[in-house]
Amino acid sequence: MPTQTIQQKSYRISMSRVKKTRAIKNLAEAIILQSMEDIWVHAYKNESRDFFSGKGFKICSEIAGLDAIKQFKVLNLLGGKSNGRHIRVH
Repeated sequence: MPTQTIQQKSYRISMSRVKKTRAIKNLAEAIILQSMEDIWVHAYKNESRDFFSGKGFKICSEIAGLDAIKQFKVLNLLGGKSNGRHIRVH
């Protein structure tokens, strides 16, 4: 019986880690999506541009599971230049 209790605790811990990992991934995705929306709002435009042109986007996109091609596509969608690191927003 004691081994069964240990296995149950181990399962709870691993499920907790899975939930935390998923929550962090969801948060990173939400930050990216909110910044995409904010880029069109005059009051938040500069902050959003700083996010996409700095390290913030790279960090969040890696946490969210976006590979380099998908990162480039997002930046290109927002008007980025061919190298994907400079943003030109209207």
